Amino acid sequence: MSHEHQQEHPAGSPEIAEASRGPARRILVIAALVAGIVAVVLGMVVGPQRQALGAQVTGDEALATRVVDAVGGHGGFRSVVVAEVTPESTTWAGVGKTGDGRNGPAPTNETLYELGSVTKTFTAAVFADAIERGEVGAEDPLSTHIPELEGTPAGEVTLASLAQHSSGLPRLGPAFAIESLAASLSGGNPYGPQTRDAMIADAASAPVDPAQGPVYSNLGVALLGTALVSASGAESYPSLLEERVFGPVGMQSTTIATTEAEVPAETTPGFLTNGASTDHWWGEGYAPTGSSTTTDIDDLAAWAAANLDGSAPGASALEPTAQFAEGSDIGWVWQSTQVTNPTADSNPTLTWHSGGTGGFASVVMIDREAQKAVVVLGNTQQVVDPIAVSLLSGAEVPDLGAQGSLLLWVTFGFAVLASGLALLFAFRSKAALPIVNWLLLAAAGLVSLWFAGPWASVGGWAFGLALAPALAAVAVGVLRSPALRFQPKKLAWLSWIGLAVVLVIFVSTLLVI
Repeated sequence: MSHEHQQEHPAGSPEIAEASRGPARRILVIAALVAGIVAVVLGMVVGPQRQALGAQVTGDEALATRVVDAVGGHGGFRSVVVAEVTPESTTWAGVGKTGDGRNGPAPTNETLYELGSVTKTFTAAVFADAIERGEVGAEDPLSTHIPELEGTPAGEVTLASLAQHSSGLPRLGPAFAIESLAASLSGGNPYGPQTRDAMIADAASAPVDPAQGPVYSNLGVALLGTALVSASGAESYPSLLEERVFGPVGMQSTTIATTEAEVPAETTPGFLTNGASTDHWWGEGYAPTGSSTTTDIDDLAAWAAANLDGSAPGASALEPTAQFAEGSDIGWVWQSTQVTNPTADSNPTLTWHSGGTGGFASVVMIDREAQKAVVVLGNTQQVVDPIAVSLLSGAEVPDLGAQGSLLLWVTFGFAVLASGLALLFAFRSKAALPIVNWLLLAAAGLVSLWFAGPWASVGGWAFGLALAPALAAVAVGVLRSPALRFQPKKLAWLSWIGLAVVLVIFVSTLLVI
């Protein structure tokens, strides 16, 4: 070979450098593609799962068919059990699946669900009954029955204002509101640490702003229930309900669990929107609000029937005493609202209360003029109120998966964008630190997406799609790591500031969930 030929492409020339980069680039692309495919498969197999009613049916087939027709293909539900109540009869049907498996049994009239805030109607009944007994007055200040609140703003609010959500108290006690956030979003039980004394101590420091107008307050109803226990001389809130509500109405399966050991073992599992199962709720301090109640459709139907015919203790609680919002009145806790859905066959005024816990939803809805009621229990976070409205008025059930989905899709978009930028920097950055920064931001986005994504509309493939660029970035970054410096040569301080910001975002996300 001639000397001239040997020197045609001298060592270090751009041609040889480019040639040496060629195979490496192809390997990186292949690795990124493989990692992306793995991510999508993982998302489909173990990612968030879209909840939808199964084909399992129990109880009255005609009612079950109406429920299935009302829900249609809308996602977010796993199982619902429904009862239609009139003065003459109760008809029930269960649709979907309970249990942990994807093909669990359909619910029956004896399947136990967490009730949530429908429990507040029990507290309201005890309040109305206590007024009739002369144990309390509607305008009694709270400190009359909870002396620990003497001299505090909370101690000056009236019992009536608590029952009307017009006391000016916040939704939760200020300390508890912060403590409960992480457990609420991740499917844990936020109420366990809230004993009666802890709740009262939190209330003593709570701000009171009557000028704020009606604001739904769990803290207010917790205090109302606690005051009623004191005024009645009862041992506890559960014993008060047993004596004055459950016993007289014949609700034999309804329990209040103030400790974990008191949660009925046969309670069906509840599920987050992403399909993950939740811890069962229990606790003492907020028990009057529904933090701790389990029931079945038979008991809930009996409660609706007793309020429908006026035989329930404290049935006067249903009578409106104030305006709660435009087009909605409130009695003691119970709200009354006229149906205005343009797809409805009729526009009745419905007296109702709904509820929800970490993995359950419920509603009692009464058409007092037509003398009929519908009660619904579900074992996901998807609200069941529209099902009751549909059965009572003929209104179409809206696509609940689409309601509020813009923010959920924004979460998806953020996760995809952060993952995509991580992959871009994994290919192009000459330093590891920027890649790490974008991967941490992508991780924060993916964690947020896992718990707050559009999972009533889509399944885990969407999570896999958001995960794919991030996992590909990890693969590319690992393969390139031997040739990367740790920090950029220029503006390294900017990367360190970026790392600090991203760490704050990532840690905050973990704390929130």
